[in-house]
Amino acid sequence: MSSNPVVFYHIPKSAGTTLNSILQKNYPPENLVECGINTQEFMADLKTWPPERLAQIRLLQGHFPFGIHELLPGRPQFFTILRDPVERVISYYHHARREPAHYLHNLIHDNNWTLMDLLESRLPLMMNDAQVRLISGAFESPPFGEVDNGDLERAVANLRTFEVVGLTEEFDLALLLLQRAFGWRHIGYRPINVGDDRRRTEARAAETLSTIRRYNRLDAVLYEEARRLLAEQAAAAGPMLRPRLWAFRLGNRLAGLRYLPVRSILRQRLTKGR
Repeated sequence: MSSNPVVFYHIPKSAGTTLNSILQKNYPPENLVECGINTQEFMADLKTWPPERLAQIRLLQGHFPFGIHELLPGRPQFFTILRDPVERVISYYHHARREPAHYLHNLIHDNNWTLMDLLESRLPLMMNDAQVRLISGAFESPPFGEVDNGDLERAVANLRTFEVVGLTEEFDLALLLLQRAFGWRHIGYRPINVGDDRRRTEARAAETLSTIRRYNRLDAVLYEEARRLLAEQAAAAGPMLRPRLWAFRLGNRLAGLRYLPVRSILRQRLTKGR
């Protein structure tokens, strides 16, 4: 296990909830600190913590912008998981629709807003180049639609300092690299907080997809940089990484079957037989 504090820069709707369940198996509660819902309030509070309390942190995670690691003692290391921008925005919208505690929930339902309506309202900053916003450290400073190339350049430069850069679409590979980097013992998981409704037809309309891409153009560039960095990190791990990845996927799938109710297993088999 790494002796340095580790910071997880958690991008909303990028498999972070599933990863959080893994973190809880590898770090004692007294050494694991989560940001919570109100990022600004948490960041202000963290600045008031005494040195001995900060020194207890082994893992800090949340939807905070790059730079919070500078508050920690020692030589913090950090990692993140990025996601395809279009898929992330669609998932974010449907999460906000179904989660009453989400700050956009009432706004969506009171106005009967579609994903397109919400984007055109120019209100949800976390649906506009959010990955560049967080990794660059810009966060809420640029108004909706005004994240620029300077923010992108800072995000790319920052991303290259991360110990591990993963992708939601290559989640198992990211887990093996995280285990290698930080000495985690337990990385088995079951997916958590995965919405079944994020592929609804209206979210896939051509005009909606075009609008998502327009407001997340820089996120798409950052995502490609993350893909390149992940490939570099995988290559540096050596030729045995791919066999380990295959074995991990098989073992995790077999372990997951133990948790499925008999009715769910039968339903899966019947569906495949159609």
